[in-house]
Amino acid sequence: MAKKSVDMSVGAVQKSTSDDISTRQSNGTSTAAKPATESTESKQSTQSSQHKNMTTKVDPSKFSNSNKIRMLYFFYRFSTGSMVPFMSLYMQHIGLDTNQIGSLQAIRPIVTLVSGPFWGGLADRSGKKKMVLILLYIGSVLGRLSIQFIDGSIHAFAVALCISSMFYSACPSLIDSIVVSSMPEKDKANFGKMRLWGELGNGVASTIMMRLINDDRFGFKYLFLVHGFASAIALIFLIYSIPEDTTTPKSTTHKDSTKQQLKDTKHTITWKDGLLVMLSDIQILSLFSLIIVTGFSMGFLENFCYINIRQLYKAHGKTDVVGRDVSLCRVFFSLGGVLTWWCSGSWTKRFGSDMVMVAAVCCLPFCFFLYSGIGSDFTGWTTAGIWIAESVRSGIYAALWSTATVRMNKLSPSHMKSIMQTMMESTYRGIGHTSGSFVGGIMCKKYDDISVAFTAAGKGLLSFLCIVGTIGFARAPKQLKCDQRRLVRLD
Repeated sequence: MAKKSVDMSVGAVQKSTSDDISTRQSNGTSTAAKPATESTESKQSTQSSQHKNMTTKVDPSKFSNSNKIRMLYFFYRFSTGSMVPFMSLYMQHIGLDTNQIGSLQAIRPIVTLVSGPFWGGLADRSGKKKMVLILLYIGSVLGRLSIQFIDGSIHAFAVALCISSMFYSACPSLIDSIVVSSMPEKDKANFGKMRLWGELGNGVASTIMMRLINDDRFGFKYLFLVHGFASAIALIFLIYSIPEDTTTPKSTTHKDSTKQQLKDTKHTITWKDGLLVMLSDIQILSLFSLIIVTGFSMGFLENFCYINIRQLYKAHGKTDVVGRDVSLCRVFFSLGGVLTWWCSGSWTKRFGSDMVMVAAVCCLPFCFFLYSGIGSDFTGWTTAGIWIAESVRSGIYAALWSTATVRMNKLSPSHMKSIMQTMMESTYRGIGHTSGSFVGGIMCKKYDDISVAFTAAGKGLLSFLCIVGTIGFARAPKQLKCDQRRLVRLD
């Protein structure tokens, strides 16, 4: 019994000793882990503060380059805005009728449709997008300046337009493609805020030129003078501000990246490759459909809206104020574009890119109605309607183009971004603008009144959009059911 008691006490002592050792080891581990934890937290805090300081610090070179790109857009659009919007008025000035004007204005979109994808493919294949862009811009400016030496010959006019359009066809899309590709992914939605500087330049130039061409002391000869001067400034910013192409295919190593680049550029990238990409992606195909409808409407409106305004003022004996009011039209045009370019990114984030583009297209018929004039008499409402139409027309283009440019950049393969962007421009100009110019010229000649032609075109476009919208809404529930069935199968 005593032996048993001794054994029990010895066991209790051993257990107590073991527990004490375990407790000491635990405390030692805890004590050792505590400084390590504090050290880790200190390092994380230091790294966090360093990262915060790095993010709050502004890189002067990057900030300066952004300002250069803004100035590039301003003077680039200033140069085109000082001449391109007034080509129809210049053609009318040298004695061409509306049918001839419509035919000549259709040249640029047709040439863009053919040559734009070629230049885009060349830029992607060579990798020298900046050099291609600079050479094309110089050629387009020289082609436009040659128009001033043409004395009423429609054939010579057509040749000059072909030359300038051939070189200009890829310039807008290449600039947008290079700029968007160089932006961080999180900032691409705000591309419109960069692009709005181009709208400012266009508005300032067109407002100034509208006053000059309606002043007998100056006239149309100043179109070419101002265009040449502004183009020289734009060329300087083009050389020193456009970033080099930095787009590389996604790879894990430098060796894999080099192999992928060689594979991507092994064959000549052509419009056929872009067409296959477009037809194989329903999102890109839908995007191109919206662009064609918008291009058609804009081709109709841009070629004849200012001729219609002049005729409207002349019919009501308001020729003494037509220059002033049309200049104000260009001011409202710029304001509408600037505001939309600025807000397009936030609208896309809030409503989605599809909703923004569809809403822009749905506003097109109202532009035709507003340009045709409100009421039978010429009142303040007539002028206000035209100003609103100018703002809405500019806003439609800004909303569609800013959203579509970023969307196309995301959907396109990495080695085909330039050609897809130029195909988008070619579709807008080549198919949309061409058909709009031709149909506009025919309708204006048929009705012998541009206001009546605008009203008829607005009604036709509204009916078309209603039919397409009805079909789309009718198919939506079926598509939703198909998507639900797919989800059930996946579950």
